[in-house]
Amino acid sequence: MGATLENENTAFDVEFMSLVVDKADNLRVLESDSHFADFTGVHPSKIKQGKLFLHTVLNPKDRETVMKQICKKNSPYVYLDFNIKGKDDRFAFVHCIGQSVPNSTLCRLALADISRSEQKTQQLQRRSESLNRLIDLVEGGVCLFKVTQDMQFEVLYMNKACARYFGAAKDAYLNRIYKLDTLIHKEDKSAVFQAIGNTMATKKPIDMELRVLKPDKSYIWCKMNSAIQRYDEDGSPVLHAVFTDITKVKEAEQHADSEREVMVNIFKNLPGPLFCTGFDTLFLLDVVSTDFIRLIGYSRTEFFEKLGGDFTRLMLPEDVQRAKEELKNVNEKQVSKTYYRFQKKDGTLLTVVDRRRLVIGKNGEKSTIGILKRPEEEHLPMEINL
Repeated sequence: MGATLENENTAFDVEFMSLVVDKADNLRVLESDSHFADFTGVHPSKIKQGKLFLHTVLNPKDRETVMKQICKKNSPYVYLDFNIKGKDDRFAFVHCIGQSVPNSTLCRLALADISRSEQKTQQLQRRSESLNRLIDLVEGGVCLFKVTQDMQFEVLYMNKACARYFGAAKDAYLNRIYKLDTLIHKEDKSAVFQAIGNTMATKKPIDMELRVLKPDKSYIWCKMNSAIQRYDEDGSPVLHAVFTDITKVKEAEQHADSEREVMVNIFKNLPGPLFCTGFDTLFLLDVVSTDFIRLIGYSRTEFFEKLGGDFTRLMLPEDVQRAKEELKNVNEKQVSKTYYRFQKKDGTLLTVVDRRRLVIGKNGEKSTIGILKRPEEEHLPMEINL
């Protein structure tokens, strides 16, 4: 009789065998099932003739212990483990349960061959250790945590990067007291819990940014990608998450936003219809001056939200491509210019000269700064000091 337990793609095999031995006759095997006979390679007829002794198939180092345990007086049951040799001369590790037959010297033995399961367990252990080493090589933080009924985050596993992010020992999860929610910035907690509730309802993965507190009360920005891996016995979701430190990215974004705000304030107070664009998007305006807004007749909100800051939506279509061609070689040493017609909000068609200069920031990023003039004003120089 055998049994196979499936775990993913790995099978756990357990082979059961039974036999009867005579304790008074040096553990002579008097009868057995076909599994034991097949395992030892001894024909059932020879076993019935009493030509097999248990100690001949035992590992020599186990013989004395096994014989003492089975032959122990006043012990109707015995439980022991030992190695037994098969027909291929390989030893198998077995669990043994023995029961003495009342009023006789016989003992019935049931053996469970778990050697294959032991091999599978070792294989899984090696796979687990290899996987842990690979996970620890990942630059991002890998974490497995359970959301408890009282909305606490119980960390079940984390790799080295994650432990570094959280300022904790990697094995902190072993004592089951490490709560991840104490590390989330209070302004982000509500969004995190809402995201978890949403993924429980929709099964969609979480993709969000949050701040993680450090032991010194400072924080880092992390991008969290997470999904429910399974549900615990009590119904609590267990999530697998990957954290990526994006602190430098957020700092760069904040710096860019700050610079843009300064630029907007400068443009608001500079005279003339001034504007700024990207180097590759010559007519997609980033910031504009107050005089520019007055010139086109649209409010700042209308121009950026309704028109998307795209000035070509006001230009005559036949002028757009020519204007782009004439400005594509704009550089920082001299002013480039073109002319085109555009329609103001009140429907007035206006012809302007567009004068541009290339601006290269400290980080090497290119943009253009421009000013619109009427043709009769073209003789005036373009002086812009940033």
